[in-house]
Amino acid sequence: MTNEEHNKYIAYAFIAHGAFQLLMMLLMAVMFYFMVSLPGRPGDPGPPMEFFGVMFGVMFAIQMVFVTPSFVAAYGLLKRRSWARIVSIIAGVLSSMSVPIGTAACVYALWFFFGDQWKSVYPQETTDLPDQRQLRYGGESRWGGHVMDEDGEIVYRHQDPPDWH
Repeated sequence: MTNEEHNKYIAYAFIAHGAFQLLMMLLMAVMFYFMVSLPGRPGDPGPPMEFFGVMFGVMFAIQMVFVTPSFVAAYGLLKRRSWARIVSIIAGVLSSMSVPIGTAACVYALWFFFGDQWKSVYPQETTDLPDQRQLRYGGESRWGGHVMDEDGEIVYRHQDPPDWH
C-alpha cells in the first residue's frame, strides 16, 4: 500500500469516527425527546424541559469539541494541506477515547504521522526561505534582508555582519 493510500484511508477513518459520533448524538437527542414527551401520572408536573434543554446543549458542545477536529483533519488530509499533519495528530489524540472507531483512527494516524511515511506525501518545508511575516512586512533578518519586490518575487539583500572586534 502506498503512502498516498494510507493518507486517504486515515482521512476516511476520521470521517467514519465523526459520522459515528454524530449518529450517537442524534440517537441521544431522540432518546431525550421521548423521555421528555412521555406522559406522566395525572397531577405530576413532569420533567423540567429547561433542564433537559441545557443538558442536551452542554452535551452537544462537548461532543463537537471532540468531533470537529476529525472532520477538519479529514478535509486537510484529502486536500493534502500543509497543516493536515498537526491537525491529524490532535484529532487522533482526541478521538482515542472513542472505542472502537476513534481508537483505530488514532492508532493509524499516529503510526503514519510519527513515522517517516508522511514525508513522501507532505514534503518538509525548506528552512532557507524567510518567514512569511517578514516578507509581508518587509522585515529584515539579522545579517541582511529578504523583501518582496513589486512583482511578488523574493529578493535577498546581503549585508556583512558587524565587526565585533
